[in-house]
Amino acid sequence: MRTLTVAAAVAISAIAMSEISTGRAAEIRVISANGMREVLAETQAKFEADTRHQLTITVVETGEIRRRVLAGENFDVIMVPRSAAEELEKAGKIMAGSAVQLIRVNFGLAVPNDGRRPDISTPEALKNTFLRAKTVLITDPTTGGISGVHLMEVLDKLGIADEMKSRLVPQPGGGFHAARVVKGEADLAVQAEHEIRCTKGAAFLDYPKEFQRTIVFTAGVGAASPDAKAAQSYIDFIRTGPQAAAAIKAHCLTPG
Repeated sequence: MRTLTVAAAVAISAIAMSEISTGRAAEIRVISANGMREVLAETQAKFEADTRHQLTITVVETGEIRRRVLAGENFDVIMVPRSAAEELEKAGKIMAGSAVQLIRVNFGLAVPNDGRRPDISTPEALKNTFLRAKTVLITDPTTGGISGVHLMEVLDKLGIADEMKSRLVPQPGGGFHAARVVKGEADLAVQAEHEIRCTKGAAFLDYPKEFQRTIVFTAGVGAASPDAKAAQSYIDFIRTGPQAAAAIKAHCLTPG
């Protein structure tokens, strides 16, 4: 009887562990804008090891996220600027009330750290700096990349959008354009602040206050997620976990 009892207990334990594992292990589909690219990549293995969940992460520009999500593609976690998150929540694509702040991102210009730093402290000074440049690297605004879209708005307000067209060189999102400026391949690069500050040899120049813009990146649970609890656990890991905090700091990002 004792042997049977022990065997039964082992069997019951095995079944219970199987059920726990099955209940915990989920595929979490994440789509994120470029601002969180490095943080997600560097913390993925830790989260998967700790939770047994598996992450499928897609990182693209905000415009592409909007297009895919509004077209009906489902994700468990959506990481986008706050304005896009609000739009997606209104459209029923992000679970109401689930979006939380992750990081704040500013934008500006990159120049070599050891060279002359142009004056861009006023709109007129910024205008003159752009007009003196022969080549300006930007994130392609047609992809919805925020720094590129913002720059086009700035150039329009400065009244030099047409004059600058031939000097702008669109680049894919997520690249460190500032590195090419350091190498002398361009006069200026327009990017997110953290991408410039984390590029060796590059200096960050902030826009004049009239053109400064701060984007708050948020994370929300996809409304169609089959496992909202697992999705929320990943958001909590990125928002408050020590590994994510270390990665955010290492990549010159500003929390919340």
